[in-house]
Amino acid sequence: MSNGTIDPLREIFHEVFGSSPQPEVYRAPGRVNLIGEHTDYNGGLVLPIAIDLDTRVCIRTTGEDSVRLYSTNLDESGLIELGKLHDRQDKWTDYVQGLLVELDRKGAELDGFDLLVDSEVPVGGGLSSSAALEVGVMGALTDVFGLELDDFEVINSCRKAENDFVGASTGIMDQYISYFGRGGTALLLNTSSLNYQAVDLNIGNHVLVVIDTTVSHTHGANQYNKRREECEEALEMINAEFGPGHLDSLSGLKVYQLEDLEKVLPGTLYDRTYHVVTENERVVDAADFLSIGETEEVGKLFYASHDSLRDRYKVSAPELDFLVDFALNFPIPGARMTGGGFGGSTIHLVPEEQLDEYVDGATRAFEEEFDVTPRSFVVQASDGAKARPTLSR
Repeated sequence: MSNGTIDPLREIFHEVFGSSPQPEVYRAPGRVNLIGEHTDYNGGLVLPIAIDLDTRVCIRTTGEDSVRLYSTNLDESGLIELGKLHDRQDKWTDYVQGLLVELDRKGAELDGFDLLVDSEVPVGGGLSSSAALEVGVMGALTDVFGLELDDFEVINSCRKAENDFVGASTGIMDQYISYFGRGGTALLLNTSSLNYQAVDLNIGNHVLVVIDTTVSHTHGANQYNKRREECEEALEMINAEFGPGHLDSLSGLKVYQLEDLEKVLPGTLYDRTYHVVTENERVVDAADFLSIGETEEVGKLFYASHDSLRDRYKVSAPELDFLVDFALNFPIPGARMTGGGFGGSTIHLVPEEQLDEYVDGATRAFEEEFDVTPRSFVVQASDGAKARPTLSR
């Protein structure tokens, strides 16, 4: 479905679950991280936007002892028994079940409900479809069951569901921006303090284009978790060398300190650390340049970020590299992979007058190289779920 209207979504809900009573409708957006990749779980800086692609959920309480679910995108139903919350099913419903586990730990008393999920956010595209689902469902549960949770309890419950129940070692950026996003701005977020600064998107006559390779390499999730483990190992080695508690996270390091660390860390761990430290610096510079409309400088930082993710952090993929190389040769001001990597999407800073030519050219070239048709989206910075918790009122 995913056509942005409410009534057709409710019609599908009625077909799946029955016609009465009327369900409530909630939504939360996906996100694009403009720059600051793999820094969030290292206590670093990120610069994401919530985008105008939503996940919508319809919910209706039933008073039963189970939860019935349906995904319009997958055309797939699911069932969660409230008496067996801790039994993973290894499917998309685990994201919802993980939220129920977190709420159960908080002592929330929930009855059964019916839940329909419909999403415009491509799964596996690096646009955080999982966080959009978690934040949308948590907003629905908080409202219909009258749960008294503050903003950060909502966000942290979503993150913990993904970390602890689903098993993806992500940071807090995705849930944070899906919840707190602001239209027309990026958020310069310090993931250690959770303080943020709104940064106006002064990109002039340029647009942000996401190209989803539609490729998701099967080893990606394990490698993502491995990168986090490598960063934790690097931190332990640094603290062992310079004294316990020397650093709380790799993001406590400055660029000028990297030279000394080359003697302390083995090559792979040094590369991971080098990326985190220099990426934090690129985030600060990008925010400054965005705020004054220096689009060309922002673009250079995009390319530098991608180079580091490819060469130092080793999370890119041939499909992502191909699209960034196309951007360089076209040329446009900047492009980079966005998201966890190993497939997914790239973000491109494209002059508006070249938009059609650029997207058509990139699509044809990608098809010829990989025999796959990528998906393209022009995205705009959008409000997060906190600014629009329900569509039903």
